[in-house]
Amino acid sequence: MSKPKRADREKKGVSRRDFVRTGGAMLAGGAALAGTATPGGAETIPSRAVGRAAPFGRAALFGYPPVQDAKIKAYRTLGRTGFEVSDVGMGSVPLRETAVVRYAYDKGINYFDTAEGYGNGAAERAIGEAMQHMERDKIFINSKARVADDDDAEAVIRKVRGSLERLQTDYIDSYCMHGVPSIEALNHPGFHEAMDRLKAEGRVRFRGISCHGAGRGVEQTAADILSAGAESGRFDMMLLIYNFMNREDGERVMAACKANNVGTTAMKTSPGAISYTPLDEENLTEEQESYINRYVERGQTREAAMVRLREQAERRKDLYENTRPFAEQYGVQTAEQLRVGSIHWVLQNPDMHTACVAFTDFELIDRVVPVSGTALTAPEQEMLQEIGVALDDQYCRHACTECADACPAMVPVSTIMRYAYYYEGQGLQKHAMSLYAGLEGAAASACLDCAGHCEGACRYGIDIQSSLLQAHGLLTLA
Repeated sequence: MSKPKRADREKKGVSRRDFVRTGGAMLAGGAALAGTATPGGAETIPSRAVGRAAPFGRAALFGYPPVQDAKIKAYRTLGRTGFEVSDVGMGSVPLRETAVVRYAYDKGINYFDTAEGYGNGAAERAIGEAMQHMERDKIFINSKARVADDDDAEAVIRKVRGSLERLQTDYIDSYCMHGVPSIEALNHPGFHEAMDRLKAEGRVRFRGISCHGAGRGVEQTAADILSAGAESGRFDMMLLIYNFMNREDGERVMAACKANNVGTTAMKTSPGAISYTPLDEENLTEEQESYINRYVERGQTREAAMVRLREQAERRKDLYENTRPFAEQYGVQTAEQLRVGSIHWVLQNPDMHTACVAFTDFELIDRVVPVSGTALTAPEQEMLQEIGVALDDQYCRHACTECADACPAMVPVSTIMRYAYYYEGQGLQKHAMSLYAGLEGAAASACLDCAGHCEGACRYGIDIQSSLLQAHGLLTLA
């Protein structure tokens, strides 16, 4: 299939005071986009608060203050499942706190996406512990697991029973084959036999798929795989990548899902963190000092660690400089504002039934829930379009594998850049580094002595080799 050219995406409630926040600084903090440095190191706009007049006569956009009494206002039918899901759903990659699940439920969120691999089952356990405070028939739980080529039905059933135990529930609403690598894998006999048996037992109601991109050597796109899944008639719902910089493939998949009455749920709803913390080598931030200490503990020198920090700072500064004109023009002060604006953009498409947001604390819930069932303004739409153009050659599209054939070492570019997104865009440093350490295939270290065979292989103009080396610096201590 030809690809478009670049020119042509009554239960007891939980109080905020009951919850002690642990982490989530990147997700719910205020990494700033424009202005001058504060003593804490982050960039801020010195004289303009959210909602005040912005330059060029424009009102500040994306002024999303937390609203504690906000509730979900829109529910959509999740395809042939018939379940009415909240347009904002809860993702759980970093989830560890049961109180966050209960708080989201109290806000009207009734869709919870999880997996056995999220925190080695910790996310499922957090949801399970919250189950006693929720009405089971009023929530929809989707879990998933990776299924190996040689897994038989019994192996898949063991995975599902493990999830059922951690979730403390008699049934899972939908169970997904996670990270499907090819169209051929959609017909995995062990998975489908297991689902048939578990459905007959009442342990699983529906089956689904997710995809992060085609496997190594597979001449297919994520959109090819997911569209084939929708058209196969074997899957009731799916999890796909969709955001304002990665929309064309997502909209193709959603069209196939709509035609076949398949439920749609979105992941990677924000293109990533866009922030800049200046590096003051004489006055490191707590995060930077922690990074240095990890290197020293592994036997590396402080000087070597500082080199990596400088590289990180330069990378973030480049993003910041490209974003700054639009941040100033539209009055966007923080990366958190842009993140919520990105989620809000996803909600505008009625063919996307729910957007999964990785909630880790009360404040992010209080910022995102108010946009449920509301429309973006025309200036906000315009701003996202313009910032998308500005970052076009710096954002590696999730699940895109077009450059893969250009690499003689078969470095999994999309996978590594997804791990970098977890590190920078979602604040999941340890998780991202662990995934990278267990990466199958060549790591980005293969790029160190490479002549740059991938140059020009990205239709968006991304400098692939440089991006991979920067990701390698983020993700490894070696």
